[in-house]
Amino acid sequence: MNASSIVTVAILIFFLTGCQSWQQRPLEDLPPTASLPDRSEPGKAQIWFWDNISGAKVADFTSLESYPDNPTEVGELDSLQLRGNRADSYGAMVQGFIVPEETGEYRFFVSGDDETQFLLSTDANPENARLVASVPSWSYPENYTQFSAQTSGIIVLESGVRYYFQLLFKEGSYDDHFSVAWEGPGLDRRVVSGQYLHSWGAPLYPLDDASKAAYSMGYRVGYVDGNENLSFNPQYPPTDEDQDGLYDNWEVVMGLDPRDSGDANSDPDNDFLTAADEFALGTRENMADTDGDGIPDGVEFAYKLDPLDSSDANQDLDGDGASNLDEYLGNTALDDPDDFPEVAPAHLKGFAGQYFSGMEFVQFYTTRPGENIQFNWAREAPMEGLPVDRFSVRWIGQFEAPHSSGTRSYRFSVRTDDGARLYLDSELVIDRWVNRAATTNSDERALEAEQVIPIVVEYYENAYDAIAEFTIVDLNSGDVIDTMEHVSAPDPQSSHTQDTDADGIPDAWELRFGANMYQEDSSAVLNNSGVTSLDAYQSGLNPWTLEQVAEPPSSPEDASPPPPTSTSGSVTVTWTAPSTRTDGSSISLSEIDYYELSYGQSVDRLTETVTVGPAETSYTFDGLSTGDWFFAIRVIDTQGLASDQSEPVSFSIQ
Repeated sequence: MNASSIVTVAILIFFLTGCQSWQQRPLEDLPPTASLPDRSEPGKAQIWFWDNISGAKVADFTSLESYPDNPTEVGELDSLQLRGNRADSYGAMVQGFIVPEETGEYRFFVSGDDETQFLLSTDANPENARLVASVPSWSYPENYTQFSAQTSGIIVLESGVRYYFQLLFKEGSYDDHFSVAWEGPGLDRRVVSGQYLHSWGAPLYPLDDASKAAYSMGYRVGYVDGNENLSFNPQYPPTDEDQDGLYDNWEVVMGLDPRDSGDANSDPDNDFLTAADEFALGTRENMADTDGDGIPDGVEFAYKLDPLDSSDANQDLDGDGASNLDEYLGNTALDDPDDFPEVAPAHLKGFAGQYFSGMEFVQFYTTRPGENIQFNWAREAPMEGLPVDRFSVRWIGQFEAPHSSGTRSYRFSVRTDDGARLYLDSELVIDRWVNRAATTNSDERALEAEQVIPIVVEYYENAYDAIAEFTIVDLNSGDVIDTMEHVSAPDPQSSHTQDTDADGIPDAWELRFGANMYQEDSSAVLNNSGVTSLDAYQSGLNPWTLEQVAEPPSSPEDASPPPPTSTSGSVTVTWTAPSTRTDGSSISLSEIDYYELSYGQSVDRLTETVTVGPAETSYTFDGLSTGDWFFAIRVIDTQGLASDQSEPVSFSIQ
């Protein structure tokens, strides 16, 4: 994590500390036992009737003293529809919840005989209900086009959310009926069925914020106490002897002192959150990574992740292709797409063997990963296509000492017929590059527990028998180390940015094309055309054959300067630093190495050049003679890639 991230964490902690209660979450997010119970049931809605009420208007019964608490009769509906001829002169109210299955735009339709009103809330609260559709007098059954008021506007509903509704209906005489239909995502126009209904059920507890917080707090206290096998304490609010806002049982569980108010501001688990912060968030003060996803709680909180949700470690907050966990482990900012970790290549067990014809790595043939150097080819070729004699091999890998503590000594041995070289940690420790019968040479080295060192074994065969063997022995135990378990090398076919020798060429590319990833060899020429290995990589070419094998990395866009300004005998050229490459990908100022300005008195002969550092965006040319001068610029990045030269601009010195 970079410095700015650390600062962010500290600031957030400062503002969070002092919030001395459990983070209040929506009740529906708590386990079922913690939800406020109610009497609502799925699949139906209740209907209340008030009989023997004259008139055909809704107000004729809603104005009665018996409304809404003393209906004549209560029944149930399995859809929002009442088919006719129950009676004359009555009023009815239906209420409950509609729960859509899909999020999207909905429209409601109502029919009825006589006046019918349909009200819908923006949530489960009846106080937010408003009239959305109505029949002002009467309509035919399921006829929704007789009055414009029968159709609602577009209403956006969310999947799984309860929306309170109320239908008010007044029957005068003759036919009596009503229906409510809807249409929306996946629904053509149809009567609202019981599949989407929940009956009205008033909560057994008040819905005010204080009661919700108390219920949530009580649940959490009981949950923690139960999980930790603590004795039940019916006192509420729970005891807090030192009045630091952390209830006593929680402090005991987390290893704090319930009699020391100062420990509320401590951070025993070093996760960048104080005990008070952890109490507020519901995380554990005795565990730096409560959800076990590899990212400390405080880091998750600083980046607005959930320290109680392990799945967010595999998400990519800033969309730069690296997971949140990889960003944290790579010490890069989780919310900055321009700050991403170096991607290490996938490693394969065993050595990667690079095979060449000729005894001095003359012509590269192929790379074979996953090799155990225990070869006795006798008088046969190591593979089809290579000669029986006069070939060479370079094996590359890294060894991780398998012991878990302290220091141990290991013997590294090569047995070859003919020549051999052994490099340990880039140091040449065995140099027997001569024709010889099978001979063993060794070097011993003390390694710390789990220490990793690079190994390069080079071998050539001249004539007759061909033998190449490499072994590692633990001198403390006498055991021969299984190199297929404890030696690995990058996958030559992987695509990554790791460049161990900092020569501008990724390790996997070097392995794949017969170069040494532990040796700076960017200027090596492996072909007859004078093209260096770095130039070949940057052009996407095989450095031996110059065949196109990949798309070249993008070059930066040019930074075309505006017309220059001048004083007598001098010209100042200014430009804007590029922000993108030619392929549209971004380029930061840190990736620009320098600018090259070319100039001259002929547009076709800009023979003079100057270079300017990456922080500059202007340059003054002094001492210019009279006449026309032409200027152009190009950008060179830190990998040596150069943009095309800009279109020349001109200025006349008088």
